[in-house]
Amino acid sequence: MVKILEGKPVAEKISQQAKQVVDELKRVECRPTLAIVRIGEDASSISYETAAVKTMNQIGIDVTSVFFPEDTTSADIFAEIDRLNEDDQTHGILVMQPLPEGISRNDIAKRIDPEKDIDGLTPDNLGKLVENDQSGLWPSTPKAVMALLEYYKVELVGADVCVVGSSPVVGKPLSILLLNEEATVANCHVKTKNLEQYTQQADIVISATGVAHLIGPNHIKQDAIVVDVGYGRINGKTCGDVQYEAVAEKASAITPVPGGIGTITTAILAEQVVKAAWALKAEHKH
Repeated sequence: MVKILEGKPVAEKISQQAKQVVDELKRVECRPTLAIVRIGEDASSISYETAAVKTMNQIGIDVTSVFFPEDTTSADIFAEIDRLNEDDQTHGILVMQPLPEGISRNDIAKRIDPEKDIDGLTPDNLGKLVENDQSGLWPSTPKAVMALLEYYKVELVGADVCVVGSSPVVGKPLSILLLNEEATVANCHVKTKNLEQYTQQADIVISATGVAHLIGPNHIKQDAIVVDVGYGRINGKTCGDVQYEAVAEKASAITPVPGGIGTITTAILAEQVVKAAWALKAEHKH
């Protein structure tokens, strides 16, 4: 019988801990505040923003939303990021993705103050991730995957893990986080030849490509653990990278979509806002 790895209890635990720190911060006259910057009307961005705002409100974090139309110049966006970097009342900056054509994720990442970079985009924070330096702010989706594995006590030391997806936002940083926990990691992607050759060897398969139903039962070995980070739609229904029903018959444990990793990601964002607020508060004491 397959075990369903629900995201909700993981998110609730993280949110509860974050809320305790928010209460402590408010006692020392600090109101943790997140600025969300969105450019354009991408539907997935809007739904993610809505979920993030809801989570922040529940935990007691203030949110300011900054919206730019799709044809805004990079210069205007940089000016706003500079303003938020300078603003002592803003503790976290989240720039929604995907970005419109002509606006570079790298340029934006380099512009954000690393201490306010709650989605772990800056070269500074990615360097800390490679070094396993816990003071860094790390990308929220990979962190959500690690939180899920920890919550359900999935043994990572020496485990064979196949990560499908090599984006700088999920696949690459997730592979490094798993290596930091002494897992053996194969990092594949949609262009990998004979993908099944890698996924079938793995104790844990984590797919984060955004290609709906990419992973079928023939991709996994019997009793593997399957984590689906993908998010797509087929015939108007939300689904992930994994053919859920078919794969669930063969896996020992699997995450649902929706209700899995996405649920945890917004709680991780809140945790990072609180971490950033705490660090900035401590800095100002000196």
